Amino acid sequence: MTQVLNQNQTQTHTTNSDSSAAQIGIKLDGSNYPLWSQIFEMYISGKDKLGYINGDLPQPLSTDPGFRKWRTENAIVKGWLINSMDTSLIGNFIRFPTAKMVTKVNQAGGSIEKYYNDLQHLWREIDFRRPNPMVCPVDIQKYNSIIQEDRVYVFLDGLDDRLDKIRSDVLQLQPFPTVEQAYAHVRREDIRQA
Repeated sequence: MTQVLNQNQTQTHTTNSDSSAAQIGIKLDGSNYPLWSQIFEMYISGKDKLGYINGDLPQPLSTDPGFRKWRTENAIVKGWLINSMDTSLIGNFIRFPTAKMVTKVNQAGGSIEKYYNDLQHLWREIDFRRPNPMVCPVDIQKYNSIIQEDRVYVFLDGLDDRLDKIRSDVLQLQPFPTVEQAYAHVRREDIRQA
C-alpha cells in the first residue's frame, strides 16, 4: 500500500512540475528582450512546446477532439511566459488569450493607430517601472537614443506585410527617425493605400 501511495505521489509531482514557473534564470524586464527571448525559446524548445509560440500548433476549433489538450498546454506555456516576466510587465500581457499572442505584439490586420497606441501604452508602463538609470546628461541622452531606436525596430517589425515597402523606406531615412516620425511615415502610406 505504501509503495502505491509513493508511486502516485511521484506521478502527481511530475505532472505538476511541468506547469510550474519557467526556470530560465532571467526575467523579461523591458530592456533585455533579445537575451530573454533566446533563453526562453531554448527552454520552451526543450519542453517540446515551441509550436505554441511560433504558430506551428495553431488553436483548433472548440469542437475538435484535441482542443482541450491544446487549451491546457497553451495555458501552461502562457504561464511560463508570464512567470518569466518582471511583475511590472505582467499586466500588459496577461490579457492575451494565447501564448503566441503574448510573445508577439503586432498590427495583425488591425488599424495602425490601435497598434501604435498599444505599443505606446506598453512603453509608457516600461518607462514608469524602469526609468532611465543614467546620471550623466550625456549618458541619459545616449540611453534614450538607444531605447528610441529599439522602439522604431519593434514598431516596424510588427507591421502587416502589406507595409513592407514603407518599412524598408523608413529604415533608410537619415538621420534615423524617432518612433513618432516612423509612425507618421507609416500612417501616411497606410492612408494612401486605403
